[in-house]
Amino acid sequence: MKSEIDKPLVSVVMPVYNGEKYLREAIESVLNQSYSNIELIIVNDASTDSTKSIIHSYSDSRIQYVENEVNLGIVKSRNRGIDASNGEFIANLDSDDIAVPERIEKQLAFLSDNPDFGMCGTFYHTIDSKGNQIQPLQFPTTNEDIITSMLLGNCFGNSTVMIRGHFARELKYRTGYDIAEDFDLWCRISKISKLANLPFYGTLYRVHGNNVSIAKMNELLTVERKIIRQILEDLRIEFTEKEFDMHVNFFKRNIDYFKEGALLQELESWLTKFYATVVKDNKYNALLLLRLIADKWMVIAFGIRRYNLLLYNKIFNLNRGLYIKCLHKRIISKMAS
Repeated sequence: MKSEIDKPLVSVVMPVYNGEKYLREAIESVLNQSYSNIELIIVNDASTDSTKSIIHSYSDSRIQYVENEVNLGIVKSRNRGIDASNGEFIANLDSDDIAVPERIEKQLAFLSDNPDFGMCGTFYHTIDSKGNQIQPLQFPTTNEDIITSMLLGNCFGNSTVMIRGHFARELKYRTGYDIAEDFDLWCRISKISKLANLPFYGTLYRVHGNNVSIAKMNELLTVERKIIRQILEDLRIEFTEKEFDMHVNFFKRNIDYFKEGALLQELESWLTKFYATVVKDNKYNALLLLRLIADKWMVIAFGIRRYNLLLYNKIFNLNRGLYIKCLHKRIISKMAS
């Protein structure tokens, strides 16, 4: 039997900026993992609160401290953590989130047993500022379902992800993709390796007013436009700039963009073209893609109160039985809310 020190080293990378409020919970959730051959690399991005003193209050030799002399931002801080890592695998955890005790052990076991997978995430629970659980979130688990879902949105929680170290060091996070740097990296990894989400709740993800994705929505949209354009270009689908704008706003379920209703006929044509292009490649799940398209279409139709479009549309004709099931589920959900 291998001794603990002979087992693969896992590097947990945790960037932090002024994170004094939740930092101890995050650190201790890593140090108390059931799998102990880890190093915790904490990158202090020039914090001005008590972050530094909190980190130095721990004497655990597995903690590796990296300090930015000036504030470098999340992308460069994540990359400094990767550069400082020694592990065969690299796990993410943001400084306000909590890893459940078995998270590292289970993800390591999966990646060790499945060498064709370069990355895996898990399900997660959202929690509030006091640590109370809000909502359990589940994601597609198979590579086929994940790469299909990623055509229309991110399906990984950043603080749930473990990556093979050589992929993380080779690809890294890209500057200019702040706010959605994780989604960009997942998309690039998906081109060279399989991805999975393990069906257990591996992280408690904290939702509060300081989450970057809430505070900087305009910046997020700018970055997502770059990622979405790359996704469409990788599919080798021809599109006009108007079609691209429609696709982005459909991707984001932006009801206001479609409020006038005049664009919807053009959107229907674009979506059937998009669907037909994708399903030519057997690596994607055609039924899942149609469900994702139908769901977003229904959100927009309900949002602009064009209820006739719930049935009278080109998406319905792609697979009427599946579409009706999606519509029934959506109506039941709206009645229950």
